[in-house]
Amino acid sequence: MQTKVIPKKVKLKLGKIRDGSKKKSETDSNILTLDEMFDKFMTAKKTEGLAPRTLEEYYNNYAYLKEFLGEEMTNENVTAEEFQGYIGL
Repeated sequence: MQTKVIPKKVKLKLGKIRDGSKKKSETDSNILTLDEMFDKFMTAKKTEGLAPRTLEEYYNNYAYLKEFLGEEMTNENVTAEEFQGYIGL
């Protein structure tokens, strides 16, 4: 005897599709972490066709920057002074 599978009704979500994590609410959809910003940057650099060694150096320097900053930051709380402090080392 075969059982008939009745599909569940799915409520459609209407609205604009956002980039980024599904965890974000509408109020913080424009907030990006440093990692998210770097991922976007690297996507752009990879499409430019840069050499593998150059891309590797971007990753290495980003690791040093994160170590220098010591905490996860967002585009709302990172400042130019922090980058200047890192570059001045």
